[in-house]
Amino acid sequence: MVKKIGLIILMLMACVLPINANSISVELQDSVDELSKENVEFSVVQVAKLVDGFYVLNEEFQDLDVDFNTELLAEEVEAICTKLSGYSMVGQTLVTDEEGKAVLEDVEEGLYFIDPVNIHEYERMSPMLVSVPEWDGDTLNCDVVLYPKHRPFEKLIIKKIDRDSKDEILDSVEFTSYKDKDCTESLKTFKGNGTLSILMREDKMYLKETKAPNGYEKSDQVLFVEVKEDEIFIDGKKVENHEFLFENKKIHVPTGIEYHGNIYVTLGLIALVIILHLINKKLRK
Repeated sequence: MVKKIGLIILMLMACVLPINANSISVELQDSVDELSKENVEFSVVQVAKLVDGFYVLNEEFQDLDVDFNTELLAEEVEAICTKLSGYSMVGQTLVTDEEGKAVLEDVEEGLYFIDPVNIHEYERMSPMLVSVPEWDGDTLNCDVVLYPKHRPFEKLIIKKIDRDSKDEILDSVEFTSYKDKDCTESLKTFKGNGTLSILMREDKMYLKETKAPNGYEKSDQVLFVEVKEDEIFIDGKKVENHEFLFENKKIHVPTGIEYHGNIYVTLGLIALVIILHLINKKLRK
């Protein structure tokens, strides 16, 4: 009741002082993988207006069938956000700067749905509901600051090993992810030295080697990678500890001399044999 009275007083003050000083700010926290917090985009949509201290649903949200003037459990709010995510709506846009901050000024009093529509290079986030103004303890706060909850993507670790010796290969490698199993629509290319660390931004993708380590054959194997319930699966099999061993076969030259990635060494050896043969032939004469 005290909060309702406070809202009514605030409304009366707003009539006397025609200034709309409300604001919504977003501040992103640092991620585990130190990902960029810049250019993350949020959609801000008003769901309900504040009328005489009570929330009144806007016309396009009448079918929500929920009373925002009562206390809602966290599970109920989450379900409402999930439902709102399916709506087709146009709102105002917030885009974060390099520090992960953004602010929307002169916000009308009411209830707002904040949806992360483009996380860019940042981590996963869930949509939120926020009231403007909001209660901070016993204080009515007109400048609302949000710290969106975020969680990292699952990380797939690919290690290259020799097919025969099973020794780890510490050389430059390259994989590319694709949307389709025929590998015609590429998503992103990953490069590393023997080991690749891939953030699973896509729940499903196809992964193929596009550059093999020096001295090894490039594999034609296409891996189907998917994330289910925070676990990674490759070709339907769970990847233990998110670490997958990818085998490569060594290249062998027809002469039987092992190829180590530098063909000039092999050609030099052949040239040296020919020169020695010619010198030996000349000395015999």
